[in-house]
Amino acid sequence: MAPAPPPIRLRPTQDEGIPETFKRKKRGVIYVRVSTARPDMISPELQVDSGRKLADANDIELAMDPIMDLGESGRGFEDREIGRIKEMARNKEFDVLILWIWSRFGRNLKESLQHLDDLLAYGIEVRAAHEDFDGKTTIGRFAIAQMLNIAELESNQKSDMWKATIERRKNRGLPHGAATRGKFGYYRCDSCPPPEAGKPMDKCPKCKEGILKIDPLTGPILAKLYLDYVAGVSVRSMVLWLRRKKIVNWTGREIDAGDLYSILDSGFGLGFVRYTLPEELYTVITREDGTTRTKRKSAHRDITAYLYYRGKHQAVFEDEVECERIWDAYVARRLKGKSSDDKGHSHAAKYEVSGLLTCSGCGFSMHSMLRAKKVQKPWVDGKPHPSDVLFRCTRHMKFKDCPGGGVYVTLETAQQTVLAFLDRVIAGDQAGAESLPVRTAEVQAKGSTEVVVELKRLDEIKVALAAIRQKEDRLTDAVLEELISKESARRKRAEYETQKSALREESAELEKKFKERPKIIAMPEAAAVASAMEVYDVAEPGDQRLILRALIREVRVNRGRDPETKCNVWPLWVAPPLKPGLAAKDLEVAA
Repeated sequence: MAPAPPPIRLRPTQDEGIPETFKRKKRGVIYVRVSTARPDMISPELQVDSGRKLADANDIELAMDPIMDLGESGRGFEDREIGRIKEMARNKEFDVLILWIWSRFGRNLKESLQHLDDLLAYGIEVRAAHEDFDGKTTIGRFAIAQMLNIAELESNQKSDMWKATIERRKNRGLPHGAATRGKFGYYRCDSCPPPEAGKPMDKCPKCKEGILKIDPLTGPILAKLYLDYVAGVSVRSMVLWLRRKKIVNWTGREIDAGDLYSILDSGFGLGFVRYTLPEELYTVITREDGTTRTKRKSAHRDITAYLYYRGKHQAVFEDEVECERIWDAYVARRLKGKSSDDKGHSHAAKYEVSGLLTCSGCGFSMHSMLRAKKVQKPWVDGKPHPSDVLFRCTRHMKFKDCPGGGVYVTLETAQQTVLAFLDRVIAGDQAGAESLPVRTAEVQAKGSTEVVVELKRLDEIKVALAAIRQKEDRLTDAVLEELISKESARRKRAEYETQKSALREESAELEKKFKERPKIIAMPEAAAVASAMEVYDVAEPGDQRLILRALIREVRVNRGRDPETKCNVWPLWVAPPLKPGLAAKDLEVAA
């Protein structure tokens, strides 16, 4: 039998069979993470510069601006941009993810490797500028795992050091955290500089231990507040008294009911320092895939979530027995009416419009309250009748200084207004609602000429920074060619650094303004809104609120009783309303 002929191998044409990814440069994305702003941090600019150098050396084209996680810990991934990066990788928007060092990706070995595996599965190459290993090789993967392991080890060691420090301060009767910076009724000393946010606290030698002293002005006021509360004086009356006397917190902020509870709950004025119970710090969350993670609990805790120790500082009452008596009486009233199964106040929203309603007089949010029982209608399915739930201006209720005199609206009216608005959207009313001041929204959406000027300035800053980098490169070449002395080059480089620092600071301020500026989404299709409302009809109030928050920015409540003009709905696809008190002539000038 004759042997089978060999297979025919066809020579491809010049471009045939060559993947598209081989015909272009690799697209890169720089990822930057900084845990906490501090003097010794590796600045975002340095991380970006290192990433750009790696990209230039490997002919990688940067596809977009660096993705940054500023103020985010490396131990968790849920609140970071890693999810967005994986979504971009799934959509083939880039080819290489560039880090500064591997600890910037994460300090949790298990989760870091899981996310890296996902990126590699999408065909993404991950590189670190200062620890560059090839993740596609066995040795490279081993080296990356070791670097991530070291990053987790460093994080755990820092955590152990903080735990030991906190335990040592507890045993010595000293507070920790924010309590070391200041407390109402206390001060540090006359020679220590005042604390500044985000900066290490300077202390003179005699304040090395950080023991606060009773302030001769506010200390007696703190003592009076404890006595008034124990005597049954309402918190609202105490807050109004503080405002009339123009007494502010140690930070300079006016004291509201929440601040007053925080001051008294701490027990600091009665000579105590408090530490959170370990089980109250974190909660365990189970993911959809069955894995678990820990999440720090909300800071809204009542006094039963703490352990109180006798502190080293002086109490506002000299007699310790008197302090114990007042504290016991305070705790008894604070916990009065709370069952053993319900410790503390629930901060979950009770109604679907909670958090959406604002006062037309001052722009502040509104809070709910029930009518007196003697005039209430029968409850429906264990809930109060919507006409018996009132939302009132929070500022007016707390301080009586709302410029508009405070407004109120019933839950029933707010529900009807919101549902009528969404019905008009579903029906195809592109304006959203006839009562919506469209002209005002258009003026604000344009942002007048200010936004254009700011964007132009950002572009100018980018061009200026690029020009300075070119000057630095030419300066380096001149030094290498001995055309200029090293001392002259050092002085010139310092001048360039000063210019870059000023430009970067200005750029950061502009970007912060853009970030704080409210976002405007595209108007959703009527069918999508209709689908959401089908779910809305059968959902609980908490889920209904989430649906409304995805569509509505704000519901501005006006004075009067006419249901047709009582509320104005502002959806997310228009700019927010003008601040109360803006004159009409200002609107004309903006137009």
